[in-house]
Amino acid sequence: MEPESPHRELELSALEAETEPMAAAEPGTPPQATLPHRDPSPPPEQLLGVEKNGLKMKIPPEEEEEAPLGGSGVSGSPKFTGLGKEELLREAGTPLWARARLVLLVLFWGGWIGMLGAAAAIVAQAPRCQPLPTKAWWELGALYRAPPKAFGGDLKGVEKRLGYLKEKLQVGGLVLGPVYPQKSPEAKIPPLKELDPTLGTRQDFSALVQAAKDKGVKVILDLTPNPAGNPVWGDAAKDSEVLQQVQAAMSHWLKEDIAGIFLDGIEELPDLVVAQWRNLTEQQPSPSGVDRVLVGGTRLQDPWRAPGGPQLLLGPFLQPLEPKGDAEAPEGALRNLLNFLSSNSSVGLGWSVGSPWETWVSPNLRLQQLLLLWGLPGTPVLSYGDELGLPRPPKNQQLPPMPWESIEAPKPAGNGSEPPELELCAALASLRAHERSLLLGEAWAVAAGSAMAVLRRWDQSERFLLVLNPHGAPLKPFSVKKEPGDPQEPPLPTSATVRYSTGPKEPGEQQLRLEELKVGPYQGILLGFPYSPQ
Repeated sequence: MEPESPHRELELSALEAETEPMAAAEPGTPPQATLPHRDPSPPPEQLLGVEKNGLKMKIPPEEEEEAPLGGSGVSGSPKFTGLGKEELLREAGTPLWARARLVLLVLFWGGWIGMLGAAAAIVAQAPRCQPLPTKAWWELGALYRAPPKAFGGDLKGVEKRLGYLKEKLQVGGLVLGPVYPQKSPEAKIPPLKELDPTLGTRQDFSALVQAAKDKGVKVILDLTPNPAGNPVWGDAAKDSEVLQQVQAAMSHWLKEDIAGIFLDGIEELPDLVVAQWRNLTEQQPSPSGVDRVLVGGTRLQDPWRAPGGPQLLLGPFLQPLEPKGDAEAPEGALRNLLNFLSSNSSVGLGWSVGSPWETWVSPNLRLQQLLLLWGLPGTPVLSYGDELGLPRPPKNQQLPPMPWESIEAPKPAGNGSEPPELELCAALASLRAHERSLLLGEAWAVAAGSAMAVLRRWDQSERFLLVLNPHGAPLKPFSVKKEPGDPQEPPLPTSATVRYSTGPKEPGEQQLRLEELKVGPYQGILLGFPYSPQ
């Protein structure tokens, strides 16, 4: 059966529309105008479409605007469908568009080249970061010097307190000793190769070295034959047999993967012997590859008078900073120390307020000089109980154990329950570990009247100004206009922030003007201020 044609469908639709009954109007309703009938269906030729390029396309009818009531429909204007391909190509080839394209191309590449040039100029004019200097491990952290019995009596007690040294005081090296037994009456020196059995076994010592390594603490062994003596070596310094025994003991203990050797009284030994022992320490291979150090102790107050063999020299170098009669003024002594450091790169200095057996500073200057330990370039060295203010025992008496129960007891933060020395050391150790100016920076002795002032700076990091009053009367070090001095001396800021003070503590950080700074008797203040380009 053939399908009905479209014409037939249209005729049937028209008949159905005519036969439908009209709805009756409501009574009283005026008759509505009858609109001419409009067939919603498009003409058949539009349904079928037109043929173009062999394809039949369905073209919708043009919309007509509705005429007002009783009016007639008016055909709407045709829609704009854009330019055709041929028209676009024809317009693009005109001189106007050709010039426009050329201008846009020049502007685009000119903008890119200009931005690249501006970026290069900014990079060229920006201040360059100073390369970090190469520092040995003993220059980056503090050293702690004490005999094993100060940690609780044996090597296991030392191992137990490694966390305190590292976490509280940022200690990088532990100078431990003596660990050898007592000297027999007929021997010239103690048996330096042996381990005191009251301290533990060799396995305990190896376990201590490994535990310290895991904590980031390196062990330096004190092999001084008579550590508490004065003189330390005496006639033994010229005895070739004694010197050979010391060298053999050094070689023996270096096999234990320790990080170095400490020998006190280094100024009593021949320079050639010290040089040989340094070579032995540096050249004997370390199982873990650690750089080894020969640390020398001296009783001399002037480091330039000590032999130059050790890589690190410890001594009472801060003693001249205490006013004493006709001695050199403290500010002059400080300047001499800084000049020695800047002109001598072969030996580093370790700052300390005492040895495990004696103290080197007066009690009223103790906090001030502890501040110097972390404020000066070099290595801060704490000896037995320095961070707690422990007094030294009378001469030739044994050191008492440290009060570990009190140290390790939990304390609420910020209630002042810790000794002021421990609070100062912990705060400055943490600050030095995070501030490049204190850890790596150069040091300048700044004119400050009768006070001492040291400026620490590194590249674009925060600067620090350490101001110390070693006298018994208050001072205003920057109240007088500064006389022209060293033209290379860096200028000071007009104001700074108090980062730490050994005097009365103010709540929060205190901002003050330098010309108004007042430093109390025996007080030390650490000021900080930001980098400012000249």
